[in-house]
Amino acid sequence: ARDDAWERRRRACARALAAWLATEGAKGALRLEWHSTEEEGGLDDDSSRDVRIWERAEGYADVYVELMMRVCEARREGGAMRRRRPFVMGVSAPQGCGKTTTTGVLVDMIRATPRAWVCGDDDDDDREDRVDGTLNATALSIDDFYLRGEDQDTLAAAKPANAMLRHRGNAGTHDLELGRRTLDALARINDDDANQSSSVRVPRYDKTARQGWGDRAPEDAWDVVSAPLDVVLLEGWMLGFSPIDDDEALININNDLVDVNAYLREYGPAWWSPGSVDWWVVFKVSDPSWVYAWRLEAERKANGNKGLTDEQVKDFVDRFMPAYQAYLPKLYDAPPTPAYIVPVSKERAFGRAATVDSKYN
Repeated sequence: ARDDAWERRRRACARALAAWLATEGAKGALRLEWHSTEEEGGLDDDSSRDVRIWERAEGYADVYVELMMRVCEARREGGAMRRRRPFVMGVSAPQGCGKTTTTGVLVDMIRATPRAWVCGDDDDDDREDRVDGTLNATALSIDDFYLRGEDQDTLAAAKPANAMLRHRGNAGTHDLELGRRTLDALARINDDDANQSSSVRVPRYDKTARQGWGDRAPEDAWDVVSAPLDVVLLEGWMLGFSPIDDDEALININNDLVDVNAYLREYGPAWWSPGSVDWWVVFKVSDPSWVYAWRLEAERKANGNKGLTDEQVKDFVDRFMPAYQAYLPKLYDAPPTPAYIVPVSKERAFGRAATVDSKYN
Protein backbone atom coordinates (compact mmCIF):
# COMPACT_ATOMS: atom_id res chain seq x y z
CA ALA A 1 0.00 0.00 0.00
CA ARG A 2 1.11 3.57 -0.59
CA ASP A 3 2.31 5.46 2.45
CA ASP A 4 1.32 9.05 3.13
CA ALA A 5 4.47 10.46 1.55
CA TRP A 6 3.88 8.74 -1.78
CA GLU A 7 0.22 9.65 -1.76
CA ARG A 8 1.16 13.33 -1.30
CA ARG A 9 3.59 13.03 -4.18
CA ARG A 10 0.94 11.42 -6.35
CA ARG A 11 -1.43 14.32 -5.72
CA ALA A 12 1.31 16.85 -6.45
CA CYS A 13 2.06 15.02 -9.72
CA ALA A 14 -1.59 14.98 -10.75
CA ARG A 15 -2.02 18.71 -10.12
CA ALA A 16 1.12 19.65 -12.04
CA LEU A 17 0.31 17.29 -14.90
CA ALA A 18 -3.25 18.57 -15.22
CA ALA A 19 -2.02 22.16 -15.42
CA TRP A 20 0.59 21.14 -17.99
CA LEU A 21 -1.86 19.13 -20.11
CA ALA A 22 -4.33 22.01 -20.05
CA THR A 23 -1.84 24.27 -21.86
CA GLU A 24 -2.08 24.33 -25.63
CA GLY A 25 -0.48 21.15 -26.93
CA ALA A 26 1.35 20.62 -23.61
CA LYS A 27 4.51 21.75 -25.36
CA GLY A 28 6.17 23.54 -22.46
CA ALA A 29 8.48 21.96 -19.95
CA LEU A 30 6.81 19.94 -17.20
CA ARG A 31 7.53 21.44 -13.78
CA LEU A 32 6.77 19.51 -10.62
CA GLU A 33 6.44 21.39 -7.34
CA TRP A 34 6.64 18.51 -4.90
CA HIS A 35 6.14 20.56 -1.77
CA SER A 36 3.17 22.66 -2.88
CA THR A 37 0.06 22.53 -0.71
CA GLU A 38 -3.37 21.50 -1.91
CA GLU A 39 -4.20 25.18 -2.41
CA GLU A 40 -0.97 26.09 -4.16
CA GLY A 41 -0.20 25.24 -7.75
CA GLY A 42 -3.81 24.38 -8.51
CA LEU A 43 -5.54 24.72 -11.86
CA ASP A 44 -7.60 27.65 -12.95
CA ASP A 45 -11.35 27.18 -13.09
CA ASP A 46 -11.44 26.19 -16.77
CA SER A 47 -8.80 23.49 -16.37
CA SER A 48 -10.23 22.08 -13.15
CA ARG A 49 -13.55 21.51 -14.88
CA ASP A 50 -11.95 19.49 -17.63
CA VAL A 51 -12.65 15.97 -16.42
CA ARG A 52 -10.69 14.30 -19.22
CA ILE A 53 -7.54 16.26 -18.37
CA TRP A 54 -7.88 15.31 -14.73
CA GLU A 55 -8.38 11.66 -15.65
CA ARG A 56 -5.27 11.63 -17.80
CA ALA A 57 -3.23 13.40 -15.13
CA GLU A 58 -4.41 10.98 -12.46
CA GLY A 59 -3.59 8.04 -14.72
CA TYR A 60 -0.04 9.24 -15.38
CA ALA A 61 0.49 10.00 -11.68
CA ASP A 62 -0.72 6.53 -10.66
CA VAL A 63 1.69 4.80 -13.03
CA TYR A 64 4.53 7.05 -11.84
CA VAL A 65 3.96 6.27 -8.16
CA GLU A 66 3.61 2.54 -8.78
CA LEU A 67 6.87 2.63 -10.72
CA MET A 68 8.78 4.62 -8.12
CA MET A 69 7.69 2.33 -5.27
CA ARG A 70 9.18 -0.58 -7.18
CA VAL A 71 12.39 1.32 -7.85
CA CYS A 72 12.63 1.97 -4.10
CA GLU A 73 12.02 -1.70 -3.36
CA ALA A 74 14.68 -2.82 -5.82
CA ARG A 75 17.22 -0.42 -4.31
CA ARG A 76 16.35 -1.51 -0.79
CA GLU A 77 16.34 -5.26 -1.33
CA GLY A 78 18.74 -5.81 -4.20
CA GLY A 79 22.10 -4.98 -2.66
CA ALA A 80 24.95 -2.98 -4.18
CA MET A 81 24.98 -4.83 -7.51
CA ARG A 82 21.24 -4.34 -8.04
CA ARG A 83 21.45 -0.65 -7.14
CA ARG A 84 23.97 -0.10 -9.93
CA ARG A 85 21.80 -1.60 -12.67
CA PRO A 86 19.07 0.72 -13.97
CA PHE A 87 15.54 -0.39 -13.18
CA VAL A 88 13.83 -1.50 -16.42
CA MET A 89 10.12 -0.95 -16.97
CA GLY A 90 8.47 -2.65 -19.95
CA VAL A 91 5.51 -0.86 -21.54
CA SER A 92 3.28 -2.89 -23.85
CA ALA A 93 0.46 -1.19 -25.75
CA PRO A 94 -1.08 -1.25 -29.23
CA GLN A 95 0.05 1.38 -31.72
CA GLY A 96 -1.39 4.83 -31.24
CA CYS A 97 -2.94 4.37 -27.79
CA GLY A 98 -0.49 6.71 -26.10
CA LYS A 99 2.43 4.60 -24.89
CA THR A 100 5.10 6.91 -26.35
CA THR A 101 3.41 9.96 -24.81
CA THR A 102 3.08 8.14 -21.50
CA THR A 103 6.72 7.09 -21.41
CA GLY A 104 7.78 10.63 -22.30
CA VAL A 105 5.73 12.06 -19.42
CA LEU A 106 7.11 9.43 -17.05
CA VAL A 107 10.68 10.27 -18.04
CA ASP A 108 10.02 13.94 -17.26
CA MET A 109 8.55 13.04 -13.86
CA ILE A 110 11.40 10.69 -12.99
CA ARG A 111 13.97 13.33 -13.91
CA ALA A 112 12.24 15.71 -11.49
CA THR A 113 12.31 13.15 -8.65
CA PRO A 114 14.80 13.78 -5.83
CA ARG A 115 17.36 10.99 -5.78
CA ALA A 116 17.08 10.88 -1.99
CA TRP A 117 13.58 9.44 -2.26
CA VAL A 118 14.79 6.10 -3.59
CA CYS A 119 17.73 5.97 -1.16
CA GLY A 120 15.52 6.15 1.90
CA ASP A 121 16.91 9.38 3.34
CA ASP A 122 14.40 11.97 2.16
CA ASP A 123 13.38 12.79 5.73
CA ASP A 124 16.89 13.19 7.15
CA ASP A 125 18.50 16.43 6.01
CA ASP A 126 21.49 16.08 8.36
CA ARG A 127 22.92 12.84 7.02
CA GLU A 128 26.49 13.25 5.78
CA ASP A 129 25.98 10.57 3.12
CA ARG A 130 22.75 12.10 1.86
CA VAL A 131 22.35 11.71 -1.92
CA ASP A 132 21.48 14.96 -3.66
CA GLY A 133 20.21 15.72 -7.15
CA THR A 134 17.45 14.10 -9.15
CA LEU A 135 17.03 10.76 -10.83
CA ASN A 136 17.87 10.10 -14.47
CA ALA A 137 15.78 8.10 -16.92
CA THR A 138 15.60 7.34 -20.60
CA ALA A 139 12.98 5.81 -22.88
CA LEU A 140 13.48 3.71 -25.96
CA SER A 141 11.17 1.87 -28.29
CA ILE A 142 11.60 -1.47 -29.98
CA ASP A 143 10.73 0.50 -33.13
CA ASP A 144 14.25 1.92 -32.94
CA PHE A 145 15.61 -1.60 -33.49
CA TYR A 146 13.90 -2.13 -36.84
CA LEU A 147 16.06 -3.52 -39.63
CA ARG A 148 17.79 -1.09 -41.94
CA GLY A 149 15.70 -0.34 -44.98
CA GLU A 150 17.82 -2.45 -47.30
CA ASP A 151 17.72 -5.40 -44.88
CA GLN A 152 13.94 -5.11 -44.64
CA ASP A 153 13.80 -5.23 -48.44
CA THR A 154 15.94 -8.38 -48.36
CA LEU A 155 13.59 -10.00 -45.84
CA ALA A 156 10.54 -9.11 -47.93
CA ALA A 157 12.18 -10.58 -51.02
CA ALA A 158 13.02 -13.79 -49.16
CA LYS A 159 9.38 -14.12 -47.99
CA PRO A 160 7.44 -12.74 -50.98
CA ALA A 161 4.19 -14.46 -50.05
CA ASN A 162 4.18 -13.19 -46.46
CA ALA A 163 2.40 -9.82 -46.24
CA MET A 164 3.21 -9.51 -42.52
CA LEU A 165 6.93 -9.37 -43.30
CA ARG A 166 6.70 -7.07 -46.30
CA HIS A 167 7.27 -3.93 -44.22
CA ARG A 168 8.54 -3.08 -40.75
CA GLY A 169 6.46 -4.01 -37.72
CA ASN A 170 6.04 -7.69 -36.94
CA ALA A 171 8.45 -10.10 -35.29
CA GLY A 172 11.24 -10.78 -37.78
CA THR A 173 11.62 -7.15 -38.90
CA HIS A 174 13.86 -6.09 -35.99
CA ASP A 175 17.62 -6.31 -35.49
CA LEU A 176 17.62 -8.47 -32.37
CA GLU A 177 21.36 -8.21 -31.88
CA LEU A 178 21.32 -4.41 -32.06
CA GLY A 179 18.60 -4.36 -29.42
CA ARG A 180 20.42 -6.86 -27.23
CA ARG A 181 23.68 -4.89 -27.37
CA THR A 182 21.92 -1.63 -26.59
CA LEU A 183 19.95 -3.01 -23.64
CA ASP A 184 23.04 -4.81 -22.27
CA ALA A 185 25.08 -1.60 -22.53
CA LEU A 186 22.40 0.36 -20.66
CA ALA A 187 22.28 -2.33 -17.97
CA ARG A 188 26.05 -1.87 -17.40
CA ILE A 189 26.21 1.91 -17.75
CA ASN A 190 26.64 2.45 -13.99
CA ASP A 191 29.14 -0.35 -13.39
CA ASP A 192 32.16 1.93 -12.87
CA ASP A 193 31.27 3.91 -9.74
CA ALA A 194 34.33 6.13 -10.13
CA ASN A 195 33.47 7.09 -13.71
CA GLN A 196 30.23 9.02 -14.07
CA SER A 197 30.99 9.87 -17.70
CA SER A 198 29.96 6.47 -19.12
CA SER A 199 27.59 6.83 -22.05
CA VAL A 200 25.67 4.67 -24.50
CA ARG A 201 24.52 5.54 -28.01
CA VAL A 202 20.87 4.57 -28.46
CA PRO A 203 19.72 3.93 -32.05
CA ARG A 204 16.80 5.85 -33.52
CA TYR A 205 14.57 4.98 -36.46
CA ASP A 206 13.36 7.54 -38.98
CA LYS A 207 9.82 6.62 -40.00
CA THR A 208 9.68 9.42 -42.57
CA ALA A 209 12.56 7.99 -44.61
CA ARG A 210 11.99 6.13 -47.88
CA GLN A 211 8.63 7.80 -48.57
CA GLY A 212 7.31 6.85 -45.13
CA TRP A 213 8.39 3.20 -45.09
CA GLY A 214 11.26 4.07 -42.77
CA ASP A 215 14.97 3.47 -42.27
CA ARG A 216 17.41 3.51 -39.38
CA ALA A 217 18.72 7.00 -38.65
CA PRO A 218 22.46 7.60 -39.16
CA GLU A 219 24.56 7.09 -36.03
CA ASP A 220 25.26 10.80 -35.63
CA ALA A 221 21.51 11.25 -35.10
CA TRP A 222 21.31 8.64 -32.33
CA ASP A 223 20.68 9.75 -28.77
CA VAL A 224 23.47 9.61 -26.19
CA VAL A 225 22.48 8.39 -22.71
CA SER A 226 24.91 9.14 -19.90
CA ALA A 227 25.48 7.75 -16.42
CA PRO A 228 24.25 7.76 -13.77
CA LEU A 229 21.09 6.14 -15.15
CA ASP A 230 18.34 5.02 -12.77
CA VAL A 231 15.38 3.95 -14.92
CA VAL A 232 14.98 2.63 -18.47
CA LEU A 233 11.52 2.60 -20.04
CA LEU A 234 11.32 0.11 -22.91
CA GLU A 235 8.12 0.36 -24.93
CA GLY A 236 6.66 -1.51 -27.86
CA TRP A 237 3.41 -2.59 -29.46
CA MET A 238 4.38 -6.28 -29.24
CA LEU A 239 6.46 -6.17 -26.07
CA GLY A 240 5.66 -9.21 -23.94
CA PHE A 241 4.03 -11.25 -26.71
CA SER A 242 4.52 -15.01 -26.26
CA PRO A 243 4.81 -17.47 -29.16
CA ILE A 244 2.02 -19.97 -29.73
CA ASP A 245 2.85 -23.66 -29.99
CA ASP A 246 -0.18 -24.60 -32.13
CA ASP A 247 0.52 -23.96 -35.83
CA GLU A 248 -3.01 -24.94 -36.76
CA ALA A 249 -4.41 -22.22 -34.50
CA LEU A 250 -2.10 -19.72 -36.18
CA ILE A 251 -3.14 -20.85 -39.67
CA ASN A 252 -6.80 -20.45 -38.71
CA ILE A 253 -6.06 -16.76 -38.05
CA ASN A 254 -3.61 -16.09 -40.89
CA ASN A 255 -1.08 -18.32 -42.68
CA ASP A 256 1.55 -15.59 -42.44
CA LEU A 257 1.63 -15.95 -38.66
CA VAL A 258 3.58 -19.20 -38.86
CA ASP A 259 6.75 -17.40 -39.98
CA VAL A 260 6.15 -14.48 -37.61
CA ASN A 261 5.63 -16.86 -34.69
CA ALA A 262 8.93 -18.61 -35.45
CA TYR A 263 10.74 -15.26 -35.29
CA LEU A 264 8.89 -14.30 -32.11
CA ARG A 265 10.46 -17.21 -30.23
CA GLU A 266 13.76 -15.32 -30.24
CA TYR A 267 12.41 -12.05 -28.86
CA GLY A 268 11.69 -12.92 -25.23
CA PRO A 269 15.14 -14.37 -24.51
CA ALA A 270 16.81 -11.47 -26.31
CA TRP A 271 14.88 -8.48 -24.96
CA TRP A 272 12.36 -9.15 -22.20
CA SER A 273 13.41 -12.14 -20.14
CA PRO A 274 12.52 -11.97 -16.41
CA GLY A 275 16.06 -10.88 -15.59
CA SER A 276 15.93 -8.06 -18.12
CA VAL A 277 12.61 -6.35 -17.34
CA ASP A 278 11.85 -5.60 -13.68
CA TRP A 279 8.25 -4.44 -13.97
CA TRP A 280 5.58 -4.25 -16.66
CA VAL A 281 2.81 -1.84 -17.55
CA VAL A 282 0.32 -3.33 -20.00
CA PHE A 283 -2.22 -1.00 -21.60
CA LYS A 284 -5.26 -3.13 -22.34
CA VAL A 285 -7.73 -2.35 -25.12
CA SER A 286 -11.05 -4.09 -25.63
CA ASP A 287 -11.03 -3.61 -29.42
CA PRO A 288 -7.72 -3.68 -31.35
CA SER A 289 -9.47 -2.19 -34.41
CA TRP A 290 -9.20 1.20 -32.66
CA VAL A 291 -5.60 1.11 -33.86
CA TYR A 292 -6.69 2.13 -37.38
CA ALA A 293 -7.86 5.57 -36.27
CA TRP A 294 -5.11 5.97 -33.70
CA ARG A 295 -2.35 5.08 -36.15
CA LEU A 296 -3.70 7.44 -38.79
CA GLU A 297 -3.85 10.28 -36.27
CA ALA A 298 -0.31 9.56 -35.09
CA GLU A 299 0.98 9.44 -38.67
CA ARG A 300 -0.49 12.84 -39.45
CA LYS A 301 0.82 14.43 -36.26
CA ALA A 302 4.30 13.00 -36.62
CA ASN A 303 4.90 13.14 -40.35
CA GLY A 304 2.28 15.42 -41.90
CA ASN A 305 2.22 14.88 -45.64
CA LYS A 306 5.71 13.37 -45.71
CA GLY A 307 4.56 10.01 -44.42
CA LEU A 308 2.10 7.38 -45.58
CA THR A 309 -1.19 8.12 -47.30
CA ASP A 310 -4.47 7.19 -45.59
CA GLU A 311 -4.73 4.07 -47.78
CA GLN A 312 -1.15 3.10 -46.99
CA VAL A 313 -1.79 3.52 -43.26
CA LYS A 314 -4.76 1.15 -43.47
CA ASP A 315 -2.73 -1.36 -45.45
CA PHE A 316 0.10 -1.00 -42.93
CA VAL A 317 -2.17 -1.63 -39.91
CA ASP A 318 -3.83 -4.58 -41.68
CA ARG A 319 -0.50 -6.39 -41.36
CA PHE A 320 -0.58 -6.10 -37.55
CA MET A 321 -4.12 -7.28 -36.94
CA PRO A 322 -3.40 -11.04 -37.14
CA ALA A 323 -0.73 -10.61 -34.43
CA TYR A 324 -3.13 -8.74 -32.18
CA GLN A 325 -5.71 -11.49 -32.64
CA ALA A 326 -3.16 -14.21 -31.92
CA TYR A 327 -1.16 -12.75 -29.05
CA LEU A 328 -3.20 -10.17 -27.14
CA PRO A 329 -5.48 -12.70 -25.37
CA LYS A 330 -2.55 -14.40 -23.65
CA LEU A 331 -0.84 -11.09 -22.87
CA TYR A 332 -3.99 -9.89 -21.12
CA ASP A 333 -4.85 -13.18 -19.41
CA ALA A 334 -1.32 -14.14 -18.32
CA PRO A 335 0.97 -11.10 -18.62
CA PRO A 336 4.65 -11.21 -17.73
CA THR A 337 4.96 -10.37 -14.06
CA PRO A 338 5.01 -8.30 -11.97
CA ALA A 339 2.62 -6.19 -14.01
CA TYR A 340 0.26 -3.23 -13.79
CA ILE A 341 -2.68 -3.63 -16.17
CA VAL A 342 -4.23 -0.33 -17.31
CA PRO A 343 -7.48 -0.44 -19.35
CA VAL A 344 -7.58 2.17 -22.13
CA SER A 345 -10.77 3.42 -23.78
CA LYS A 346 -11.24 4.35 -27.43
CA GLU A 347 -10.71 7.97 -26.35
CA ARG A 348 -7.40 6.89 -24.71
CA ALA A 349 -8.73 7.45 -21.19
CA PHE A 350 -7.17 5.25 -18.51
CA GLY A 351 -9.45 2.98 -16.51
CA ARG A 352 -8.93 1.49 -13.06
CA ALA A 353 -5.63 -0.36 -13.06
CA ALA A 354 -4.98 -3.79 -11.54
CA THR A 355 -1.77 -5.33 -10.26
CA VAL A 356 -0.64 -8.85 -11.11
CA ASP A 357 1.85 -10.70 -8.87
CA SER A 358 2.71 -7.65 -6.83
CA LYS A 359 2.85 -6.89 -3.13
CA TYR A 360 1.19 -3.53 -3.81
CA ASN A 361 -2.50 -4.43 -3.97
